[in-house]
Amino acid sequence: MTDLQEIIGRVIRRERQDRHLTIKELGDKAGLSEIYVGEIERGQKYPSSKVLESLARALELDIADLLEFMAEEIRSEREPQVATSAIGFTLPSTPGQPRRIAVKRIVNMLDEGDMESVANFSSFLLSRHATTQE
Repeated sequence: MTDLQEIIGRVIRRERQDRHLTIKELGDKAGLSEIYVGEIERGQKYPSSKVLESLARALELDIADLLEFMAEEIRSEREPQVATSAIGFTLPSTPGQPRRIAVKRIVNMLDEGDMESVANFSSFLLSRHATTQE
């Protein structure tokens, strides 16, 4: 099993890359050196809670979401999921795991125009669901 330090680094790197940021850009936004951010991503340094808060802010994430991403990563190491959906994401299979995290990852990858299309489609689905419930 990978250690926590490596998992933190892996999650920070993935979230940074999802936002198309360089290590330098993330460091600048978080008020950290490029070298320090790189060491965190490589699992060579343990970030303090203050550093994690700065990184979350720089990634435009709530600290709770960043910590949830780390928790998901730990869970997936313990119980690897075999099947992925056609778009490369799996919804959590363990009862009680928030499905919103998987949805947030997908949404974070979208451009604004795409986001509007998803919102319109979601509204359509909700209206259909409401009609069938009546």
